[in-house]
Amino acid sequence: MSPPVAGEVSLVLSGSAVVRGDAPNPYASRVKTIVRYADPMAWALVLAIGEATEKLGEGFRAATDRCSLIQLGPEAPREAMAQVASEALRGFASPIRFPSATPSAPAGLACIVHGLRGPTLALTQPVPDGMGIALALSASWLSRGVVDYALIGTAASIPGGPPHAGCVVLTRGTGPGVDPELVVRTLLPRAS
Repeated sequence: MSPPVAGEVSLVLSGSAVVRGDAPNPYASRVKTIVRYADPMAWALVLAIGEATEKLGEGFRAATDRCSLIQLGPEAPREAMAQVASEALRGFASPIRFPSATPSAPAGLACIVHGLRGPTLALTQPVPDGMGIALALSASWLSRGVVDYALIGTAASIPGGPPHAGCVVLTRGTGPGVDPELVVRTLLPRAS
């Protein structure tokens, strides 16, 4: 992405969060009767999005139907995948667990929990490799007025620990453009 011209509308980083999947998740209670099962990795992304958008207040909550989400990362939810694989060896895969084992399951759960209704995409590639595409799509949707908020998130398993997740919130604005390398560093999980 080229740097913006002074006074030109550009992509602005308006919020971010990085979380561990074992942190208390106040967002799970919103869908307790609707969602019968979700992998811990999916819940970690839900928490990261909630933390990143909470500071935006009512302005964000009133515009969730105009909010996109791009999930980056090569992993599918490990716990759900392991359960489905084990069940498949016995000749049956749970209709509850099966949808939770796809790479896009965290994005789907996040949209359900947070009421996101804008464009949604899961790019199953490493965060650094997919960032250019994610930023270009987000910038296009924001500049054309398709959305008011563009979220880019990732969730990943951490060997020996809970999954980690990160989310950045992008909006239209003026000022310095978004540094893709900073967004990558913000999203990549770190061992504790």
